[in-house]
Amino acid sequence: MKRWLMDILACSASDCRSKLDLEVYKSHTQESEGEEVDEIDEALISCPKCGRWYPVIDGIACMLPDDLRMDGKQHIEETAFLERWKEKVPTDILKNGLPFGLS
Repeated sequence: MKRWLMDILACSASDCRSKLDLEVYKSHTQESEGEEVDEIDEALISCPKCGRWYPVIDGIACMLPDDLRMDGKQHIEETAFLERWKEKVPTDILKNGLPFGLS
């Protein structure tokens, strides 16, 4: 994910749509058209207004609506993300995150 995407992303909750915060856990620099570009590989995107969180996994911001994150492969991937980064993810997200945390 390119860092500049944070300028255009907003919370995906229909009743929120707030500006989001970003905490980068893993990134790399890549050359593109003669310039070095920061690529985000793993990060936590969070909404300071409603408390929702969205992971960046393998460079992709996973910003699906809550109902599509609660089961199946997406839920497995996002739970693995929380487990992998639980030392860095804020405690309130781990315990009471929206749409879910670690139990």
